[in-house]
Amino acid sequence: MSYVYRLHAVKSITDWQYRTLCIQISRRGYRTTEPNSAPRESSQVLPKVFAGLREDGITRAQISKELFVPPFEIEQLVFGLTISSIEGGGKSTPKSARAKLELVN
Repeated sequence: MSYVYRLHAVKSITDWQYRTLCIQISRRGYRTTEPNSAPRESSQVLPKVFAGLREDGITRAQISKELFVPPFEIEQLVFGLTISSIEGGGKSTPKSARAKLELVN
């Protein structure tokens, strides 16, 4: 199923072919979890980066504000490596805002 999804994502097969293949795979007993699947990879760097930021007193809300990315998206992007909490009362970041990114050597 992953292969069929990827073929469709890169436009190697049409929507109709994708639909047909999905139906065929489903009829043959496709499960949502792959048998003998590899464990999900996790970053060794990100926990260290966020731990260092926490030690410096930088909160997830501050990171979110600087990157112009809502806190829940940061949580999703780093696969739950940061502290899970709702900050800012659910306010979203303005779409017109531009991120302040800097090159770190």
